[in-house]
Amino acid sequence: MQNNVLILDFGSQYTQLIAGRVRELNIFCEIKPYNKLPGDLSEYKAVILSGSPHSVRAGDAPHPDLSNIKGKKPLTGVCYGAQYLAHFNGGNVEKSNTREYGRAKLAKLYEEDPFLNDIEVGSQVWMSHADTIKNLPDNSILLASTYDVENAAFKFIGEDTYGIQFHP
Repeated sequence: MQNNVLILDFGSQYTQLIAGRVRELNIFCEIKPYNKLPGDLSEYKAVILSGSPHSVRAGDAPHPDLSNIKGKKPLTGVCYGAQYLAHFNGGNVEKSNTREYGRAKLAKLYEEDPFLNDIEVGSQVWMSHADTIKNLPDNSILLASTYDVENAAFKFIGEDTYGIQFHP
């Protein structure tokens, strides 16, 4: 198996920045449109779901079939990607009372998890969203909150599947 990472692009303005960060770690990554999922995923070690200008609450929300990925490969949803993972797995995403754009700080870390190694309370993150995850799916645990966003990071129990509301 290769060390390649697949980034599924939902139209985010930050997708290229995500790819740049992955490449800075000397990991090859490819960006593919969310609706052009490769048939053969064996060359990818992990998948990242990008953000999006869309809302998961909309009837025409981008909605790829992740059945060959989620629970089978490490998967991280960023912003819309996190909302997607929550919404389509039994959580609740709602319009946020306050649109959060710009810098935020992690206010709480709830669980020790390798995903958040070397991340500390007070770490600065970047937010850009109008929807928020009100309730996590039953089979997930909360990992981090900001001062304004309770469900800023979460993990599905028994999987290497994560959601982060912020942009890394």
